[in-house]
Amino acid sequence: MRAARVTRRFSPTPLLPLLLAVTAAPSLVPGLLWLSLLLASLLGAVAVADLLASRRRIEALRRIDGPLSLGEANPVGLAFRCLGGPVTLEVRDDLPLHLEPAAEWPVVRLQPGVWTESSYRVRPKRRGRYVIGPLHGRFRSPLGLWRQTITWPLSDEARVYPNLIPVRQYEVAMRTGRQLEGLKRARRRGAGTEFESLREYQVGDEFRAINWPASARRGTLVTNLYQADRAQPIMLLIDAGRLMVPQIGGLTRLDHVLNAALLLATVAVERGDQVGLMLFGGEVKCFVPPRKGRGQVMAMLESVYDVAPEQVEPDYGRMLGWFRAKHRKRSLIVLFTDLIDPEINQGLITHLSAMAARHLVLVVTLTDPELLALSRCLPASARETYAKAAALEVLAARAEARARLQRSGVLVIDVPPESFSTAVVNQYLEIKEQGRL
Repeated sequence: MRAARVTRRFSPTPLLPLLLAVTAAPSLVPGLLWLSLLLASLLGAVAVADLLASRRRIEALRRIDGPLSLGEANPVGLAFRCLGGPVTLEVRDDLPLHLEPAAEWPVVRLQPGVWTESSYRVRPKRRGRYVIGPLHGRFRSPLGLWRQTITWPLSDEARVYPNLIPVRQYEVAMRTGRQLEGLKRARRRGAGTEFESLREYQVGDEFRAINWPASARRGTLVTNLYQADRAQPIMLLIDAGRLMVPQIGGLTRLDHVLNAALLLATVAVERGDQVGLMLFGGEVKCFVPPRKGRGQVMAMLESVYDVAPEQVEPDYGRMLGWFRAKHRKRSLIVLFTDLIDPEINQGLITHLSAMAARHLVLVVTLTDPELLALSRCLPASARETYAKAAALEVLAARAEARARLQRSGVLVIDVPPESFSTAVVNQYLEIKEQGRL
């Protein structure tokens, strides 16, 4: 938060010209011109006095707590102090393109010498780096004859990240021992392949987990407890080509993908795995090698938060070949892309099938609700019939691509935007529980 010098402007309110017209009314009667002049003089004196009485020194501060989340209503804090009489201040901020107010602008009632806090909410429409400011406020004079406008040259940088709200909710849920809605409860003991400890057999334990040598020594059944394997590499491969440009629900496909990837990385890091990222379009835009720790999630976030999808066709063979040269250890490869183009699908399936021989590959695609609705509608015209046939053809191509990938040993999930992030995380947790990696 920081203060700055201000500029001031004043203008008459509609009340002042109205009163001036009233003072001119007696002049319409012969012999009463003197009365109009007298009233006008009195009004002028009152207007000057009202203008002088309206002078206020008002200090302003703006506070932006951390990065803004894409598509969410993010608070921006304001604080004001008035040195003078009480005043009711209408506030408005200068917002750049792609940032819009999420509600009405605040009206702040200031008392002399007291800092008063207020706020408004801004909803970003695109990720990236923005500058907010200057800040404007206006108020009326004590008699309402003048309107004073104040401009504070406050300039603050705002970074718009993928949606951080689910990540913060997940971190709070972990600290408080609760379960985030929509996510399956991950078993920490009794699953996985890493041995943890022994305990006496309990009803419901799997027979294959019984440790027969230990049971013989103790004279009672003993069960092996396992924990999910830790420090396993998870690589997130994100397609930022033309297939990720279309919008669904006001966000691009890439925005939905980054939201899901961020939540998945947070969950994986919390469970002790190493997480890395590669984002590519026509070229590799960024590559973050897999590492452990929460700092890794922030490093990934900083590298992709302002990346926009390109109107280019990625060369999947070259991109995946580049990745294989950089990363050789067996990993869970999560590829976020789309399967809407049959010609592209052909080459992608070939390369992913080869990759599945060494890695566990999971392909994640986003279902378009409008496409589904179009395929299920009852057409009322030839145009609608043609649109439905086209939608069915696209969906059939997607289904065929999914089936071919699954036959090649590649896991595929195709889910709508409302459950996209949780479906990706739940698939990861299921893989960990089954010890498939």
